[in-house]
Amino acid sequence: MSDEMTPAHGRHRRHAAESAPGPDFASALLEAFSRERIRAEHIAPAGMRMELPGGGTTDLDLGDAFREAAGLPPGDLPEFAAGVVRGMMRGFRRRGVPLGTHYPLPQDDTAGHTVLRALEGQGFTAVFLDPGTIGLKAPDGFAGKIDARGYRSAVEGRPAAEVEALAADFARDCARDLGRAAHQPESVTGDGVQALRLRLYPESALTEEVRAGLVTRELAPGLWETVAVDFPDSVQALQRSALDRTGASPERAFQDAIRNSVEEPAEITPHEGPGGIPLVHIGGDHPYMAAHVHTLDRALGGVPPSGALVILPVPQVVIAHPIGGHHPVAALETLQDVAAHYVQGDRPITDQVFWWRPGGGPDGRPDLRPVRVEVDHEARSIALYADDDFHQVVEAFSAQR
Repeated sequence: MSDEMTPAHGRHRRHAAESAPGPDFASALLEAFSRERIRAEHIAPAGMRMELPGGGTTDLDLGDAFREAAGLPPGDLPEFAAGVVRGMMRGFRRRGVPLGTHYPLPQDDTAGHTVLRALEGQGFTAVFLDPGTIGLKAPDGFAGKIDARGYRSAVEGRPAAEVEALAADFARDCARDLGRAAHQPESVTGDGVQALRLRLYPESALTEEVRAGLVTRELAPGLWETVAVDFPDSVQALQRSALDRTGASPERAFQDAIRNSVEEPAEITPHEGPGGIPLVHIGGDHPYMAAHVHTLDRALGGVPPSGALVILPVPQVVIAHPIGGHHPVAALETLQDVAAHYVQGDRPITDQVFWWRPGGGPDGRPDLRPVRVEVDHEARSIALYADDDFHQVVEAFSAQR
């Protein structure tokens, strides 16, 4: 049966919470929805209305399923209904809608079933939340989420024995990492705060569901900064539950993470970019360089009156242009080209250029505003996409020339 949604219409309705168990297929479906924590109602003759995560409803036409169920013995209806609901959950979660309790694996998903068995062998309760994410719960109740996309790529096309071995390795790594995560509260108090660092991610890398479980906040449109714990051989995002158990505030965790990150070795190098545009390159051999945007005035030797243009293309690099001696539009075009070059590499963050506005934001975060320019040199035309304040900076500069 298709996972796609089609409208259903009707007047007769029975709610999952109100329906008593019965032999008919509609009741079996409502019971199956209820077990998966999905609120639903029957719209006769063959429709279902479901509540969606985050609000709203959708109506489904299940005529094919009802016709198939009509030919089944009553005793087979509960399992058939459960299969229909599992298919819906699978279809919605593939599209990024977290319907129900988990992502039910297809029967032929050998890689998925194998890794779940391996994780259960390590003592975890494990389910897929979407095709690339596994939700884990340890015997002590500590829970976490694991990215399984790398595992799936590694086992693709391999024989069963190799899949078993790789799944076992993955499960052991998960046990190690989740064991460390269980001790994350130690990183938020006392000397443990020295392990806190700041990581920057594009919004696309952190779904709303994932962000809810981490100590993270928006740095700029499309960018989220996250507190991480720097272990000797790995880096883990700090779980919000770990922070909550200590009573420490997210603000303090961010302060410690920023301080520790900017104290990591970094090389600050002023140089001329294309067209003679002065740039300040802030780079290091670690993924915490974005923290320097919080203390950019140090790298620039002060606060430029009109601010600076900044790019954060990869975790190891921040590049800034202090606005002043060169036309802001020319500098913006140069930084766009530089950013476009960097994001061709490994694990890019963004090619967006930001205006680092003097004074910062109201909560102490830097005030970063997206800016973009399109220049047609042959037609001698410019299209500047920025807020009114940056337009005023450009106009003021042009008026002085």
